[in-house]
Amino acid sequence: MENNREQIQLSKLVFTHNWEDPISDEQALKIKSGDTVMAITSGGCNVLGFLLKDPKEVKSIDINLAQSYLLELKIAAIKTLNFEEFIAFSGLAKHQDRIALFEKLKYKLSSDALKFWESKYGVISRGFIMNGKYETFVKFSSKFLTLLQGHKRINGLFQDKSLDEQKRYFDEVWNTNRFKYLFKILFNKHILAKRGLVADYFHFDDGSSSFAESFYNRSKKAFRNLPVKGNYFVSLYLLGRYTNEREVPDYLKKENYNIIKQRVDRIELYTSDAQSWLNSLPDNSIDCFALSNICELMSVDETNRLFEAVKRTARQNARVIFRNLMIPREVPEHLNKFIIKDETLSKHIFNNDRSFVYGKVAAYVIP
Repeated sequence: MENNREQIQLSKLVFTHNWEDPISDEQALKIKSGDTVMAITSGGCNVLGFLLKDPKEVKSIDINLAQSYLLELKIAAIKTLNFEEFIAFSGLAKHQDRIALFEKLKYKLSSDALKFWESKYGVISRGFIMNGKYETFVKFSSKFLTLLQGHKRINGLFQDKSLDEQKRYFDEVWNTNRFKYLFKILFNKHILAKRGLVADYFHFDDGSSSFAESFYNRSKKAFRNLPVKGNYFVSLYLLGRYTNEREVPDYLKKENYNIIKQRVDRIELYTSDAQSWLNSLPDNSIDCFALSNICELMSVDETNRLFEAVKRTARQNARVIFRNLMIPREVPEHLNKFIIKDETLSKHIFNNDRSFVYGKVAAYVIP
């Protein structure tokens, strides 16, 4: 991997779960049988789910070696374990000895991945679900929210309701001053600055005056305007867990397991920054690009170079999905004729995106 001094480097296990809504990915990418897909690895959930669309190959890239090791672990587990063992190993179901399951699958790990996971027996023994740095923060936040809102109010949010009833519940029961206070405590400028976030993180393109206000508005959309039932992102943020074994990512569902097991060798893992990796490819070689919000780890110039590489490597009618979390980033203006935003689809997927944390979720086509 070539050095990239502009891009923020990561080395710890940040995510064990994907926080990008796979339904948005599906609608934007329209993966077809035989497609070549490029995706940011992150928690590996969406990469595994892409296999259900029968792509020729999924090239999974992450600058963070720990995220590559995570997906390597999931792949090794899928290859080795039956479905019941896999969900137990993941942490979705109870198990007496996950280390024993790890002993069964460890021979399918690379030597470096094996060393990494042998130093993470705590994560293995608990199950990898919800055990990255971000997931630890989410679980802490959910406990804090429970103290502020109370179990009764939280349980009421998850009861079956029509959308009109859900809106009334949010307006009359859920939307307390304590709920609003949560965002001021956890997402204020001073707390974020202590975590090393640069000034760009405090610029917003959604009309908000602060990150706390922006995140409050995003959560309001999910809790009020989208069905809570079936939205496992809401349950993870509010409860720190899935509510049941059906409302989970596709790779954790029994009916999908054998298909994914049969196709899992179609995933190719790379640890690199995305631009350097794309620069190594021939022209016209990728059908779908799932870029997550990686440009927030890059300067504007680096973002421009990334999209130049996307344009060069895209096959005709390639599709792209691109997100912003906090820092506004966009396809550079000089490429707008080549990487064309689908305004109607982008509006639809953003308004219906179940993972409400993103400030932008947008779809593009490269004709």
